[in-house]
Amino acid sequence: MMRDVAEGHLDAVVVWDVDRLTRTPRELEDVIDHADRAGLRLASVGGDIDLATEQGRMLARMKGTVARYEVEQSARRLRRKHAELAAQGAHNGRRPFGWDLAPTGLTINQAEAAVVRECVSRVLAGEGLWRIRNDLTSRGVTTTTGGPWQTQTLRRMLLRWRNCGVRTHNGTPVATGQWKPIIDRETHDRVVATLTDPARRSNNRGTAIKYLLTSIAACGECARPMVGVAEHTYKIRVRRASGPGIQTRTYPRSYKCPHAGCMRVSRGMDDIDDLVTRVAIGVLERDGVRVLGGDPDIAAAARERIDALQAKLALAADQYADDIITGEQMARITDRVRPQITAEHARLRTALPAEGLAAFAGPGAADAWDSADVETRRRILTALGIELRVDRVGPGRGGVFDPESVQITWGR
Repeated sequence: MMRDVAEGHLDAVVVWDVDRLTRTPRELEDVIDHADRAGLRLASVGGDIDLATEQGRMLARMKGTVARYEVEQSARRLRRKHAELAAQGAHNGRRPFGWDLAPTGLTINQAEAAVVRECVSRVLAGEGLWRIRNDLTSRGVTTTTGGPWQTQTLRRMLLRWRNCGVRTHNGTPVATGQWKPIIDRETHDRVVATLTDPARRSNNRGTAIKYLLTSIAACGECARPMVGVAEHTYKIRVRRASGPGIQTRTYPRSYKCPHAGCMRVSRGMDDIDDLVTRVAIGVLERDGVRVLGGDPDIAAAARERIDALQAKLALAADQYADDIITGEQMARITDRVRPQITAEHARLRTALPAEGLAAFAGPGAADAWDSADVETRRRILTALGIELRVDRVGPGRGGVFDPESVQITWGR
């Protein structure tokens, strides 16, 4: 409408009242400017407002200011209501996947909850979201709106705090939800750690990963990630004594630095994969139980500390309800204790065993590695904390692979 006014197609606007035209004083000033430039007239049910006069502009601005105040008051009341619902652990909004809406709140939808648990288990086992999404689509499993799953929609669903029975407000956990959880808090923490891992996000492209060390191997010159390149053949024209001819050259699979300004390192893939595999299996056979099996003592200590901190919060809430402490004291206690609970959950998460990787620890590591797919092998390398640097090798090597040019370190 305002574009038509600016272009001269309209010379008058009729509204119920000024606050129906706009509730933003800034926009109202634009209307007044158009009245100055194009002679725009403004009429309302209560009577014309002459924007060409000081009195008319004053009236319009007063109405606009009052309307803005009403908007801000309404927004404040709405924010306060949402905060109260969150503090009570009440659900607010449309039906989430995994639950049904009932007069008493959320009740578990057993069929959908089974899908949530299945997806959680598959993610923790190292399966890609794109593969889970494709499987759900092929089985006819839909979202709450009846549409097919998208990768990001599935990811958001699995990251919800609601799944473990926690109510959030503005992205922050604030209370225990008034519904039964589908998974426990420890499992949820592990899912969050898995799905928010930067390496996993960069590899979650919707297609199967082909090469073991893509984005894991780093260029020895620029320190940026290398990529795997398939075997490829070129035909080139060459000059011979008998005349021009065509020569075919085949380049084997390799890892290359693809970054502009460098692109100086390219090494045979099979040699590097074989070296990393042998080193990885050696580490798994020797230290796999320690690395992949977690630390039961640390996990038990973290659980005990979490229980103690949550009990402290519950006691403070009871004391506040009984008027023993003030709201300010309750807020101070909460602000001190919640970060400690978050830190203990992080400690617990790192102390838990790697899901689905027990077979890779100990004497059977080599057989388990041989039967695993590329995604699982990459997950193991990540769990081991691998850091891999591929250095450039000068001419004159005669095609002989030099293991010393590949620097491998392990973070765990």
